[in-house]
Amino acid sequence: MSSRPKLYAALAVLAFFLLIALYANEYQYLSNTIGVQGLVGGSVLVGVIVAGAGLWLGQQRFTPWKRHLPEVLFIGVFSLFFAPLFGSLLNRAFSLKSYESFEFVSEQPYFASGYGVLKDEKLQPTGYYLQVRQNGQIHRFKYKKQPYYPLTKPGEVIMLPVRRGIFGPRVVLLG
Repeated sequence: MSSRPKLYAALAVLAFFLLIALYANEYQYLSNTIGVQGLVGGSVLVGVIVAGAGLWLGQQRFTPWKRHLPEVLFIGVFSLFFAPLFGSLLNRAFSLKSYESFEFVSEQPYFASGYGVLKDEKLQPTGYYLQVRQNGQIHRFKYKKQPYYPLTKPGEVIMLPVRRGIFGPRVVLLG
């Protein structure tokens, strides 16, 4: 028995886990993207179109359809699930960093624990939520390092690092 299919299966599993890790890393950028709904929706639409076109062009490979239904479903679900990842990566890939002004609203710490709070445990913030206003819209960003604006009062103007993506949505770069 040839070991080539086993090698391909092992490489596919490794690639899948790498994509999941990349998605987990990209989540911080997706959650701090202004206009993320349009980016995700457009990415899913493009993913469905590309997957559909690929399946249509390769329909001889998948004939008869009943026999190849698991493969076709895998391609469809894979394209739906990973399209936002590729959309976000491409959106940031060729963008330039600049600074934009926002009106400060608030900065609040949050606590998150996967296992709950232990008795006598001193609670430390896991991260911070920054709420700002720009053009009448309130935006909320999440970051983990430290409070950036502990002395800033509501209504003051702050400058934040922003990448304007090639598809339009802007990504606020907070650590």
